Amino acid sequence: MKILIDTPDRLVIESRPILLSLALVAMILVLFYAAFSAYSAEDTGKALFILVITIVLMGPSLWFAVERVQVVFDRRAQTCSLHKRRMSGDERQTHPLSDLTRAMIQTRKGDHDNADTHRVALVLGADRLENRHGLTQSYRSGPKAEKVVQRINAWLDSARPTA
Repeated sequence: MKILIDTPDRLVIESRPILLSLALVAMILVLFYAAFSAYSAEDTGKALFILVITIVLMGPSLWFAVERVQVVFDRRAQTCSLHKRRMSGDERQTHPLSDLTRAMIQTRKGDHDNADTHRVALVLGADRLENRHGLTQSYRSGPKAEKVVQRINAWLDSARPTA
């Protein structure tokens, strides 16, 4: 996720998986090329097999895995708006800023030697499992999620009264 706007009245963060999208499209094009090459070499069985694999595996990956997420924290409107855009359709949610307790990191443990992966989540209401909402479907490695969580929490805390 990337911070687009960071002012006292407005914080906008966004996730655009451009590299994932390009990689999936490139893989689909390579597989179609392989299928058409096999077909032109009169190996129809191989061509059909490659087309079926492409349609069954790569199509849904592109359809469901690639999503653009934009979260707008607006102090003037007192709202937190979440806009997710996928090929399967758009989804919009708006929550009162007062319902937002904090941002947190959700971690998925890696198997064996794989590194842990993370995503940003918002806690709406009491800090219980059912109130934790991941902003993206995917988890990613690296320190970016932690930086975004720190910035969201700092932005939220800057307007809260001190006790």
